[in-house]
Amino acid sequence: MIPHSRPAFGPSFRDKVVQVTKSGHVAMGDEALALEQNIARRVQKERAVAVDSGTSAITLALRALSRKESGSRVGIPAYTCSSVLYAVLAAECEPVCMDCGEDLRLIPEQAMKQAASLDTVIIVHPFGMVEPMAVEAWPCPVIEDIAQAAGAELNGRPVGSFGDVTVTSFYATKPWGGVYGGMVASDDHAFCEVIKAMRDPDGAVQLQDYAGHHQLSDLHAGMANVRLESAGNEQSAREALAHVMDGWFDTGEVAPVAGIHQGNRYRYLIRTAGEAESFINRLMHHGVTAARTVTTPISRLLGVDVPGAEKAWLDVVSLPMLADISESELEQLREAVESCIS
Repeated sequence: MIPHSRPAFGPSFRDKVVQVTKSGHVAMGDEALALEQNIARRVQKERAVAVDSGTSAITLALRALSRKESGSRVGIPAYTCSSVLYAVLAAECEPVCMDCGEDLRLIPEQAMKQAASLDTVIIVHPFGMVEPMAVEAWPCPVIEDIAQAAGAELNGRPVGSFGDVTVTSFYATKPWGGVYGGMVASDDHAFCEVIKAMRDPDGAVQLQDYAGHHQLSDLHAGMANVRLESAGNEQSAREALAHVMDGWFDTGEVAPVAGIHQGNRYRYLIRTAGEAESFINRLMHHGVTAARTVTTPISRLLGVDVPGAEKAWLDVVSLPMLADISESELEQLREAVESCIS
């Protein structure tokens, strides 16, 4: 079977694990500090604070932005990973679904109309694509989630450089993935100090609204640091693979999602005219593991009728984008896709 995701862990990762464990210091330390500095530089922010996951990064960012009261209204894409929803709920905020268009990005007119009643908006660069709405002047603070599009650019600037707050994930299958972990970045030093205080309850010097054990270990930070060294080459390999895959599709009912050529090519997304489940099952029969881009739309979880997100869930299939794909796997993938299309 060709897997949907396959992070490559070569000798440099094993060497880093040995180095960190031999040092006798596996909790948060020099590796985490180096990762914070690396990410801040890459997303052009003054500071970054390492935490234990991308979900925690969103939750802590929201808590830091809305410390005065619970129930803040937070706009989130209806068609994104459910971890975003649960991060909002964990921050005791109210999620507000924003719909997507055919290209899976926000519908500008609708989103801006909703923004007038929001306290915060989370801009997600979806599935490796860039979200053009990140550059807009929103009437509320913006958390820019780059977990899936890390390394991509928009208008000549890196994603992550647009929002008031930037969050990302170092989960193993992400573009900057190690094993686990996340990051919050901002130009606001006072804001970053609040995040630091919330991630370590044992270090609290006064009563806080919230604190939890959200520190990132040096072991996990070290793995992410190693991934960052090869992330550019892996992105180039995915881009070359995507160029080959572009030639497999014509203008028929099954075609690439509009806009997938903008971003880091983290996923190769196709629309199947409502046949996502059938298409995934047929690919499985040919030894290829494809997937829906989300398990369940956030709008479905909340019981809200959001037509664009619903259509995306019925249509869109994510094909394997393996930076280390072999020639035989590439041929197997091509034959599977062409067979399913025909």
